Amino acid sequence: MAALCRDAATGRLPVATVERLHRLLGGEALVEAMILRFIAARYGAKNLLHLPPHVGTAILKRPADFIQAVKNHCEPKLNF
Repeated sequence: MAALCRDAATGRLPVATVERLHRLLGGEALVEAMILRFIAARYGAKNLLHLPPHVGTAILKRPADFIQAVKNHCEPKLNF
């Protein structure tokens, strides 16, 4: 999979990429809220549009690993 690029005009990930990420990660409101907290804390991103391209690429390759990292970050006492 090729590396993602930011849109030159906006500095954000392309909308089509964000839609793919949302389909992979979205669904459950609690998990979506955890993802937003995680990307804000770790990458300073307020939403999926503002993720660094290398992070978007990694999520698309292994979404389950990303969700696991999110859960471990947000609920460290629970053994997911």
